[in-house]
Amino acid sequence: MSANDNTNGKKPEDEAKELTIGKAKKDAVAVEGKKEVVLKPKRKITIGWVLGMLILILIAVSFVLAPAIEAFVGKRTSNGIVFGKYGKQEIKYVYGNYFYDQVQNYANQYKSSGTDQTQALYQIWKSAYDSTVIFTAINELATKAGIIAADDVVNRAIINSGAYNKDGKFDVETYQKASAESKANVEKSIRRSLPYQIVVDDVGTVLSSSAEAEYIATMASKGRTFRYLSVDQNQYPNELASQYALQNKQLFYTMDLSIISVETAEQAKTVYESITSGQTTFEAAAVANSLDSYAAQEGKVGQLYYYGIVSNFKNADEALSLLSAKDGDVIGPFEANGSFTLYKVNSAAVESDYADETTLASVKAYLAVNDSALIDSYLSDLAKSWAETAKAEGLDEVALKNNLEVVAVGATPYNVGKSSYMSDFSYTDTAGILSSAATGDVAKQMYTAQANTLLDPIKVGAAYLLLEVGEDTLDEGMSSYLSMFYDYYSGSQNQQDFSQALYTSDAFEDNFLTTFLTVVLGQTK
Repeated sequence: MSANDNTNGKKPEDEAKELTIGKAKKDAVAVEGKKEVVLKPKRKITIGWVLGMLILILIAVSFVLAPAIEAFVGKRTSNGIVFGKYGKQEIKYVYGNYFYDQVQNYANQYKSSGTDQTQALYQIWKSAYDSTVIFTAINELATKAGIIAADDVVNRAIINSGAYNKDGKFDVETYQKASAESKANVEKSIRRSLPYQIVVDDVGTVLSSSAEAEYIATMASKGRTFRYLSVDQNQYPNELASQYALQNKQLFYTMDLSIISVETAEQAKTVYESITSGQTTFEAAAVANSLDSYAAQEGKVGQLYYYGIVSNFKNADEALSLLSAKDGDVIGPFEANGSFTLYKVNSAAVESDYADETTLASVKAYLAVNDSALIDSYLSDLAKSWAETAKAEGLDEVALKNNLEVVAVGATPYNVGKSSYMSDFSYTDTAGILSSAATGDVAKQMYTAQANTLLDPIKVGAAYLLLEVGEDTLDEGMSSYLSMFYDYYSGSQNQQDFSQALYTSDAFEDNFLTTFLTVVLGQTK
């Protein structure tokens, strides 16, 4: 439950992404020579995230896995630690309860995993918490349904648990030799888990009708092949791209930068003053203070286009100071998206060579993302022209004339809803374009058009597709496979859906991060 972005061998559209630096450490991508940086945003930066990162630092020096977790927290409070609520039930960590046992279990799993210890410690608590949320919610439902752990059921479960097995079978002597405390702990664990397990098993073993299984198997076994060419920004003429760049020179200036991102303006000012006063270097300050992914590289970002960093400024006009800065200048602080930033200009901004292929590829990629209307008319007309040629001479001939390759897509079922029981274009289309195109009326047309025909150009983002419908196929093996295993997959899906519904319920009150920071680690706000 719960790159270098090198233009050699890379698609030009990959080069037009923007630098987005927040408080999170994100993946960095740089292009050699004329290059830009991409910080792939994985999530919105929140106070909760910052607290989480602080947790990771603090817990790394607070304790070490299972034994120390018990020493640090297990005996610390007799009343327990409440992390949230589900309905009227508290999600509580207290010595010996389910949450406690889950923390111990996950700690034992992680202690020899080789995972970075800081990450492992956080995951231990978060995984234990998530498990406890579901356990609490299901037990609440079981109580309302009147499900209880009868003594004879508990006794059978103890025998079948393996706690007293010898040579793979229940052993009376082993049971008799066990201490009273050990027996009591096993019984307590099983008794509290039985209602939960009964509900989970019931949800997972609901059988589907044979007609339903047959229907899904039939749908999954029917597929259709496709072939296509993409008419995208790469076909936009160099001379037009160069003309646009000359009219918008500022966007394509390149510079070499380093960056420091911190949480507050006050922090940024303090770091700036320590650098400019000579108390520390920019590089050392980045390692010690920066919250973005470049801290590990002493703040080094590398070469990027001006347009690739403007979006990182809350006030875009402030980015202009980068264009006038000299080699070695440290400027800022500037308010960014969820952080405050300082920049070091390692190499001052210079104008690009607008006849250079790499620059032109980046200009086209920029247009596709930021000014697609400008190139749409050209690409639309080109797609129509190519479609006429393809209808007369074939798609392969168009590809040959334009030094392109036709993308072949294997047999794919009509899976508009992206059912997990069937394949879809995310698996069969290696170029990854049809997943975006095959929606609504377009998908319907793709599967209802006569086989071996070329459809009219289909607009996908800033590009157009020349799509040729192939042959219909029938995969008897897939039909047989799904018919045989449908109940298993359906049960597993039911359990996942059930857990997700519980975890996203309005009855759930989640206070994990703040409680973990203020109570477990004893930190104050």
